[in-house]
Amino acid sequence: MTNRDWSAIILAGGKGTRLMPLTSECPKPLIKVTNVPMVDYAIAHLIYANIKHIILALKYQGDKIKNYIEKTWTPDKLGDVEIECLIQDSKGTADAIRLLSNKIDTKNIVISMADIVTNLPMRKFMDFHKEKGGIATISMKSVESHTSQYGVILIDNNRKIYLFLEKPAPMELYVSSMAQKNDLYLHTNIINTGVYCFDNRILNQLHNVDYLDFGGEVFPYLLENEFDLYGYIKDYYWMDCGNNKTYLWANWDLLRRYSWPITPNGKEYDGIYVMGIINSGDGVLIEKPACFGEQVQLNNNIKIKELTSIGNYVKIGEDTSVEKSVIWDNVNIGAGCQINESIICNNCTIGNNVILDRATIGPHCKISNDKVLRNTSLELGSNI
Repeated sequence: MTNRDWSAIILAGGKGTRLMPLTSECPKPLIKVTNVPMVDYAIAHLIYANIKHIILALKYQGDKIKNYIEKTWTPDKLGDVEIECLIQDSKGTADAIRLLSNKIDTKNIVISMADIVTNLPMRKFMDFHKEKGGIATISMKSVESHTSQYGVILIDNNRKIYLFLEKPAPMELYVSSMAQKNDLYLHTNIINTGVYCFDNRILNQLHNVDYLDFGGEVFPYLLENEFDLYGYIKDYYWMDCGNNKTYLWANWDLLRRYSWPITPNGKEYDGIYVMGIINSGDGVLIEKPACFGEQVQLNNNIKIKELTSIGNYVKIGEDTSVEKSVIWDNVNIGAGCQINESIICNNCTIGNNVILDRATIGPHCKISNDKVLRNTSLELGSNI
């Protein structure tokens, strides 16, 4: 491996427990958002920033992800970009980097995540890190709601961080506010978006301590030991697809083009993205924005309403309405159904006159005729 200025690590080892039943068969990085696996968004983001060496740190169902990467991101597609998949038994974000540190031979390192969708301006973020010259730069974003779940930072005009609390207690908030000086600013509505730039000095520090997590342990440790940390605070799109609700939101957001230039899979026709052939009957209404995979069959008088993502090999019966929902691959939906704000995973069969309202249907489920499911989640292989 030749020495380059930058390399990147994508953390892709989590179990995705909060996303169940979506992750009951499919590892979280391979879950599709508008028909694109999330890991593909992460890889494309780094390649667009001209990073030539990318390592995927894998753990849970790592073989599935590795096989997918090797099949999809082939040498002819990658050109001069090198992707390595390393399956490891890491115990946290920092531990994952520690375990593969011997693979890094670059001055600077980007750490990204395989379960977020973001249009963070990566190249500008990297340039900011090099300009400041600190050991670490944290990507951050301000949010509207006041913190209790979000972090607190004390930062100066130069974006140097003096205090970093990922999930502060009320007393810590009080103490940190007392620490303010004229040129320091306390931010209480900042989220750490999980993308970091590091100088390779971080590798020695990780071997000096046994900390497992960056946000809760490593960053406070670096500040205590007088290393320079910086915060890159900009307004960009970011969504952590950590649970079913935020996963649904991410699909809607991409369809609304909130994350431009990241877009759904397929060719766009005025807000409707199509990957392949749609076999459509009479009286079909398709509202934009929406997206479709390959080999979709729509029977008569179907309404595909706004913010709907439909995968590959999906059949929908006549007089059915689908709105603000995500339907995965190999799904068969009967006639006269109403589906709203719901997720239907792979290989499901939905009977006639079924109502799904804010429901999550795990893979390989069968729902018989005339069922009504509201605010319900069905586990893998359920048959009702």
